Amino acid sequence: MGFTAEGTSKTVTVEGLELRYHEAGSGPVLVLLHGSGAGVSGWANFGGNLDTLAQHFRCLILDQPGFGASARPEVYDRNYLRIAVDAVLGLMDALGVAKAHLLGNSMGGAVAALLAAEHRDRADRLVLMAPGGVGVNVLGPEPSEGIRRLLDFNADPTAERAVDWLKTMVFDQAVLTEELIAARTAAASDPRQTKALADAYATFYDPAFADPVPLWARLRGIGHEVLMLWGRDDRVTPVEGALLPARQLPRADLRIFSRCGHWVQVERKDAFERAVVDFLENGL
Repeated sequence: MGFTAEGTSKTVTVEGLELRYHEAGSGPVLVLLHGSGAGVSGWANFGGNLDTLAQHFRCLILDQPGFGASARPEVYDRNYLRIAVDAVLGLMDALGVAKAHLLGNSMGGAVAALLAAEHRDRADRLVLMAPGGVGVNVLGPEPSEGIRRLLDFNADPTAERAVDWLKTMVFDQAVLTEELIAARTAAASDPRQTKALADAYATFYDPAFADPVPLWARLRGIGHEVLMLWGRDDRVTPVEGALLPARQLPRADLRIFSRCGHWVQVERKDAFERAVVDFLENGL
């Protein structure tokens, strides 16, 4: 099929913000939510998987507020995860989608889990790929190596620091082609992108925006079927963080991919797509 970013790009206005999303395919709705990496966008995370997934689902790949080509609020007045959840619900409402499968990578996994916890009737099955916010890292340092490299780059967005950060994202360094490095470095060096990332992260560490009960402590209340996908060699969200949600989520399976870092959808592309299609079509 050969979907392109330009050919699938659309916009929707949610609470006065123009948000970009990509749409392709037909069938049950699948909303795909990217992570928080420098210069990230929905297409950068999932564009390579769209040809396969769109054969089975109506795929909606959202640029979350402030990322990609989506506008951002003038002020982040609450935890960014809540801003993103409202954007997802706004997208669904605008398109007349009552309920959707959710697939979230890293920060997007936290957004999907929070949406399911607080708006359970709007979420169907969940795919959480090395999700943030749902695990507890008790063996390694906090923040992780990958997050430290990301924050270093965001503070001083040089090409060298971009490469240092990208190296923590994958197990196989051959994945980091010159083209990929150039594209991600260019996008990540945009001052608008660095500010969006810094402001979003600031809400995560602001006590004024902290929930009384953290997301990881609410997992027993998420009764949806969940498939968790994790790279064994993830240096951003270490695989040990899978243990708590694997125990606490009532209806969750965990699959760990060998020879794989944080980008399961890239390094283990075919296996990732097979797992997602089988789970969303057939359940646990």
